[in-house]
Amino acid sequence: MLHTITNEHLTCSIFSKGAEIRSLTNNKTGKEYIWQINPEVWRSSSPPLFPAIGTIKEGTIIYKETAYPMTKHGIARDNDHFIYKQLSPSSCSFTLSHNEDTLVLYPFKFSFTITYTLEDNRLLMAYEVVNLDTVPMYFTFGGHTAYACPVSDKKELSDYVIEFPEAQNLSSLTLDNTGLLTSVTRDINIDGALLSLSKSLFNKDALIFSDIDYNWVRLREKSKTKGIIVRFTGYPNLALWAQPGADYVCIEPWLGLPDAENESLDITKKSTYTKLEPQKQLSRTIETIVE
Repeated sequence: MLHTITNEHLTCSIFSKGAEIRSLTNNKTGKEYIWQINPEVWRSSSPPLFPAIGTIKEGTIIYKETAYPMTKHGIARDNDHFIYKQLSPSSCSFTLSHNEDTLVLYPFKFSFTITYTLEDNRLLMAYEVVNLDTVPMYFTFGGHTAYACPVSDKKELSDYVIEFPEAQNLSSLTLDNTGLLTSVTRDINIDGALLSLSKSLFNKDALIFSDIDYNWVRLREKSKTKGIIVRFTGYPNLALWAQPGADYVCIEPWLGLPDAENESLDITKKSTYTKLEPQKQLSRTIETIVE
């Protein structure tokens, strides 16, 4: 089922299964900013990543000597146990809480809420994790929104850039053929603060930038100064990705990273996971600003 929020400027639709953004449109022009799913290319448009990001080594996490199966990107994606709440005409929330199904896959009692809010020309996606257990819980989370690219008719992917706040020397982490992080990095060609998009940019999978010192990027046409800004305060990592040749680009702020080749299976020892004490909560927000 689709749930819709709207204000004077924008309308956003979110699919109840997985709490996944399916549409973000300009009310005046009708322009669509979210990639419209083509299952032959990719079956998602904005899956939430929790409590894992990317590939899990051996598809397994271990906690207190017990093994739990964990699929790529975790248990929130495609989950049909999110509880929907309409907060106002321009805001709604989706909450996934531990249940019999999640406890088979992930050993902690938790609440994971995504709140979507439209404010003027901005869509805010707020993640909140609450530890409802009596022991520390370990997790990570991140966004995975696919923005339609090109946005304008009669344009191609190569007409677009990702703009950074200032000039960068970009070095990407790399993934092996199973999706695990390797110890190898690769330099990415960039012209000052502008990363040109192309059909071949993601031939070697996602570009993953760790320990970043900026909190926004802009997707725009080369010939324009405005576009879509994605702002992400408190996220130390950023990934950019698309299926090679596809007409979208995912801009993905991440709290942690996929498992590395030498990663421990023990969830308490994973190198980029967050430890959250009992009855504590952690919140982060990703903003999409339509200029």
